[in-house]
Amino acid sequence: MVYTLQLLEGLAYLHESGIAHRDIKPENILLDHNGIIKYVDFGAAKVIARQGKTLIQAVDEAKPNKSMTGTPMYMSPEVIKGENPGRAGAVDVWSLGCVILEMATGRRPWANLDNEWAIMYNIAQGNPPQLPGTDQLSPQGIDFLKGCFLQDPKKRMSAVELLQHEWIMTIRNQVVEPATPSDGSVATPASSVSRANTGDGFY
Repeated sequence: MVYTLQLLEGLAYLHESGIAHRDIKPENILLDHNGIIKYVDFGAAKVIARQGKTLIQAVDEAKPNKSMTGTPMYMSPEVIKGENPGRAGAVDVWSLGCVILEMATGRRPWANLDNEWAIMYNIAQGNPPQLPGTDQLSPQGIDFLKGCFLQDPKKRMSAVELLQHEWIMTIRNQVVEPATPSDGSVATPASSVSRANTGDGFY
């Protein structure tokens, strides 16, 4: 599904630009009139440290990057437990997995639990949300989600690494128009694919 590819490409761009969103959820994802995904609400975002302090840490030493920010059902274990966030942007990758799970199944992650404390307890215990069945998502898609839901943030795949996942490569091959030598056209990136080409669903 092209929206999955757009979400991942956008996240990889943010992380490559040194920004972790830290509150990825459906409410913070908009679709413009051209069918292009936009991330919004960067109120919880942090500039990822590359050398020394982050820009925000320089302004406010009292708010470390491991502070709890976000919506519980989309939070990663390290955020719930207040631990070291591990690889830059790892918290966003977990949240992205939750969003894609919801897109594939039509249900929110942890929909089987009736309160936020139960959700946070399960996440802190290292339990990922219930994965889709193969009737909802392909085995490659399920494997992609497993990469998003690795408990150890140091081992969790980055957005850039996930762009090379077999499932994403399959999606890219289906939504990117191949160049044809006869007319001199060039490949169309996923972010430029029209809404008319986005109705194929998950696979």
